[in-house]
Amino acid sequence: SSLNSEFGGLTTFEHWPIRTAEWMGTFNPQNVSYDKINYDNIQHSLEVIDLIVDRHSGHPAVLGLEPVNEPWQYTPIEELKKFYWEGYLLVKRKAPYWKYIMHDSFRFDVNIWGGFMKGCPDRALDTHIYQAWNEPGSRVQFYNNACAQKGAIAAMEKAFGPVIVGEWSLATDNCAMWLNGFNDNLPGFPRLPCKYIPCSDPYMGFDQPGTPLDPGKGLQGPFGTGISGPIYGMCPVDRDWIRESSGDPTTGTDWIKAPPDAPAHRDDTDNVMAHLAKKKINAFSGVGHGFYFWNFRTDVYEPQWSYMAALEKGWIPEGNLNDESISGACRKEDRGEFKCSVMRTALPSAVRGAMKWCLEQWGNYDNHWVDNMDGDDLYDQADKVLGDFWEEKRSIGATCDFGGIATLTSLTNSTDENMEDDWPYPFDDDSYIVYVGPNIWSIVGAVVAASLIGGGIGFVFAMRYNKGFNRRVRSSSLFNSIPLSHSSAVRSSLAIFDYEDIPDIEFDKE
Repeated sequence: SSLNSEFGGLTTFEHWPIRTAEWMGTFNPQNVSYDKINYDNIQHSLEVIDLIVDRHSGHPAVLGLEPVNEPWQYTPIEELKKFYWEGYLLVKRKAPYWKYIMHDSFRFDVNIWGGFMKGCPDRALDTHIYQAWNEPGSRVQFYNNACAQKGAIAAMEKAFGPVIVGEWSLATDNCAMWLNGFNDNLPGFPRLPCKYIPCSDPYMGFDQPGTPLDPGKGLQGPFGTGISGPIYGMCPVDRDWIRESSGDPTTGTDWIKAPPDAPAHRDDTDNVMAHLAKKKINAFSGVGHGFYFWNFRTDVYEPQWSYMAALEKGWIPEGNLNDESISGACRKEDRGEFKCSVMRTALPSAVRGAMKWCLEQWGNYDNHWVDNMDGDDLYDQADKVLGDFWEEKRSIGATCDFGGIATLTSLTNSTDENMEDDWPYPFDDDSYIVYVGPNIWSIVGAVVAASLIGGGIGFVFAMRYNKGFNRRVRSSSLFNSIPLSHSSAVRSSLAIFDYEDIPDIEFDKE
């Protein structure tokens, strides 16, 4: 994530002290630019590339090279392009059949990369697409964001050429332990409380320093600006997804107040992850030139980041990527069957701020009229502004969030009656699975029924085996006034015979 390469001054402890990107030169966080370019460092990197090519150009297992991984978004783009050009020439001079892969510097923009190195063979653009650093949202927001990458990749394929999704995962939060550095985290992360599970045994053995973990100790230092580490023998992992219980299941809000470790009967993680994986693969495989899941496996059991664990759980399908469950996974999203709406619980000031931001992105700075709006008029107008902005930008990966004030809602009914007759793929979308618990009247009815049945059984038992109770019932005016009390069938079933014949049952008073 580009957030993982923010200014070094934002953290007090850093696992990677080179996060400030001094490789390219001297960075000035005050004006967000480089005061000086370090050409000696750049030249050193080119020399290293040359050595790598000399050593591995004839090796059958080496197919290509990426000269630098994730140069951060503040890297001077012209200097980076120049470095890419010089590295490409070094590679092609000695390894003409190698592929040359360039990271997009977290700027996956056709205006930056369109036409770059046009006509050069064997080059591709690498982009890393994660949702772990996204703002929390409903499942349908993550679904739409995943499918929207298809449009962005297609546009880049047309403007630049081959695109490879060099990193992606199934994580929808920032909870994975040490994701942002050893015992460190980004300021403000994770956004929601994390789930904790027993930490795994150290894969390098118990002779490593600090092992085995002491289950009697809390978080150990050094400490960063965020929390990420073992606590009393428990390690943080991604949150569970909870089954929505009410409202439109595609945009239910149970996830907002859901515990990180969902109750078994409400846990919908397998369902959400399986659908999210299919939608991501649909987006990456349909128009791009390949994709790599990060990572192959993890130390702590974390299927959202472990390809092997996700495969074992059935989240990632095996075999043919042209399977109908993948090729049709983004049907609803591709058709635009959702709209972006402002939540009516959002603060008016936040809604006005989001509206102004959208208008300014369109070049409309004369937007003081927004300040005079309030009530339903404000929210209705915000629906239009934010909805139009999302609709325009969603094909390049825009999300319907706007600082947590908006959410996606379905434009169609939660049934398959609107499917086109010629649609060849099976209807399979988890957004139509809803957990509906018993309502209050069902509970009251069940309690009343149980009470009546239990009372009736107790009455019959007492009539048969308790002389005193039987005598009092028979002599009561209420009982004698009921015509059925003289029926032989009723009298027999309720033991209404001479009570002298009722057997005595002695109960232990102890």
